[in-house]
Amino acid sequence: MGFDISIKRVLSSCFAVWFAVAQALFGVAPAFAQQTDDVIDLDPPLIEHEIVAEVESNTRQTFVATVVDDDELESVRLFYRFSGEPTYSSVLMNRVSYSSSYIAQINTDPDTATTIEYYIQARDQSGNRTVRGYAFNPLMRSIIVEDDGLAADGSNNKLKDAAVSKEAKPKKTLYIVLGVLALGVLAGLANGGSSSPGNDCADTGCVLDINIDVPVVTNE
Repeated sequence: MGFDISIKRVLSSCFAVWFAVAQALFGVAPAFAQQTDDVIDLDPPLIEHEIVAEVESNTRQTFVATVVDDDELESVRLFYRFSGEPTYSSVLMNRVSYSSSYIAQINTDPDTATTIEYYIQARDQSGNRTVRGYAFNPLMRSIIVEDDGLAADGSNNKLKDAAVSKEAKPKKTLYIVLGVLALGVLAGLANGGSSSPGNDCADTGCVLDINIDVPVVTNE
């Protein structure tokens, strides 16, 4: 009788242990499955951006970037400052339709040459962040102003050059006319010396009086 009681106690203890282990296994398995279903995103977005080193001045400057991510993007921002400014300003880059391109524009003065220092930051829904350029080492775009012909005193160099050209043109014409007349005189002397042995020229040479009418050239 005592032996039967001992067997029952052993069986009861084994069942209790088995039940506890089964509960533990069945309880941990669903929790483990739920944890593995929620994949943690650790990959930051990728940014592609072509740097334009120098452009002509305009009323605004356009910046374009291609941004992709394996998850949904939260934002793409452009941080910028003009040369000499201590801090950056930021503007949200807008997505172009359903593409991966993002665009932002900055207002600029078309009459001012300057340099824009900037970098682009993209962030996804999981909080992963990546940048193209850095605040301490930004990308740069130089803005140049096309030469409008104005001198430092505000006068127009192009008008000055045109006036000088007009003044030089009559002088050049006068020199050409004088050169042609001189060639004609020399040719006449050569022909006269060979055909007229009895001329009034002395052995030392001839003295000729030449009257040249200077042409009048008007500036138009």
